[in-house]
Amino acid sequence: MLQDVMIRKKPAEVVLEAVVQRGGLLDVLRRAATDPHFIAQLTDDGEAALADYDLTWREEAALLSGDIQWIEAHFGKLDATQRTWLECRLQQEKW
Repeated sequence: MLQDVMIRKKPAEVVLEAVVQRGGLLDVLRRAATDPHFIAQLTDDGEAALADYDLTWREEAALLSGDIQWIEAHFGKLDATQRTWLECRLQQEKW
């Protein structure tokens, strides 16, 4: 009965969801490269800064800790602009 109610996703929908999720993390990195207020918010209260983004707990942890290696392993090589916040985060040595 429950199986009758469940809706199965088509492969294309699953791929689209992955692209949307990927966009969330990359959107954060793009914004952090150009928005000083957002950078300050990420530094002072990262969880609040990321509240409007649909990120997994691991994506959020990688962003807030500056884990470039994990992000690049899952999202591909980042360009200099995308790395801006992450490199600043690592230089802060604020844990």
